[in-house]
Amino acid sequence: MNIWFFIILIVALALVLGPISMLKPKPGQKRKENLRLHASQKGVRYTLRRPPALATDIEQTAPMPVYYIPPLTKSQMDNEWILMRTHYVHEGNFYQEWDWQTKTRPGDDACQSLKRYLPDLPVSVIAISQGSLGTCVFWSEREDKETLELLIEMMEVLHKHASPPG
Repeated sequence: MNIWFFIILIVALALVLGPISMLKPKPGQKRKENLRLHASQKGVRYTLRRPPALATDIEQTAPMPVYYIPPLTKSQMDNEWILMRTHYVHEGNFYQEWDWQTKTRPGDDACQSLKRYLPDLPVSVIAISQGSLGTCVFWSEREDKETLELLIEMMEVLHKHASPPG
């Protein structure tokens, strides 16, 4: 047989198999898919949103993953609050580098729960909010299922406290 036949056969196979192998998810994509599937099994939804901008931000941030529990009542949607991780610790902040981005605050029970969970949150969690989307966590998904379990637990606790401050 001719050597050119084998060369053409190899090139043809490469042209067919190359694009097919590119469709296979990368390990990082598979890990994120598993996190999102695990969250959905726990009743937590997922979307991509732009995080709220800090007063010190110059550029608009890119959309990032948001895990959330939808609101149960209209009153949860009306009392929107946002707690964001700032780039500095300040005595005027709610807790260390965490500060409010809205004038509305959650009730005392929710604030106590936040102070209990905030020290354990990784740096990849940049915001926690409650409002029209429900109880939300802006998380870049760098960690594993243990972190996701902590976030789900925190969201469930905050969701229970989601009533107008008294």
